[in-house]
Amino acid sequence: MVPNIEPGSQSRTFIEEARRAQIVNAAVETIAEVGYHRASMGKIGTRAGISRGLISYHFAGKSELITQVVTTVYTDAAASMAPMIDAETTPAGQLRAYISSNLEYMRAHPARMIALVEILTSGGLGDLPDADPAEFDRQLLLPLEQLFEAGQASGEFRDFDVTVMARIVRGVIDAVPTALSRDPGLDIDRYLREITTAIDHATRPVPSTTEKP
Repeated sequence: MVPNIEPGSQSRTFIEEARRAQIVNAAVETIAEVGYHRASMGKIGTRAGISRGLISYHFAGKSELITQVVTTVYTDAAASMAPMIDAETTPAGQLRAYISSNLEYMRAHPARMIALVEILTSGGLGDLPDADPAEFDRQLLLPLEQLFEAGQASGEFRDFDVTVMARIVRGVIDAVPTALSRDPGLDIDRYLREITTAIDHATRPVPSTTEKP
């Protein structure tokens, strides 16, 4: 579940949309730098080079702004990842593409991913009036669960609990932005290689053994 963009967005002018995008980017950078709870509207305005009052003209409050941040990051990330995943024809290939496309997006947009993880781990979804954290979590895991079920049906993956494995995959991927926030020079390629290898070993079928006479 990605929070819906609020009604009426179609009637905004190009300039208004550009200003909102500027504020969203400033919010991302501020949250990535100081954390979700310390990212006040004043600090976001300072980062954007505009007054707090102008932010309030475009966003009713911090909750609406954070909703737009989450929406922007998830929508853009999904659009970036989908072609890589869709290009694969097997569940195992799609799983590798899912992992690699996630980390490639982090490489290209580190501040966005650091800010998103900060919002999610700091209880930011609970501050949004229309957000359902439980449903958000379910929708985040669903694509992986479906991918694992398809792989089990085709024999590419061993028998395991698909929800538990989906949480494992998301957990290890979502740990990367935290590491990236502490080390901007993080070796993404090394993380990608090790995560892919670990998940491959965790999901591959167990070789059958036959007793020798």
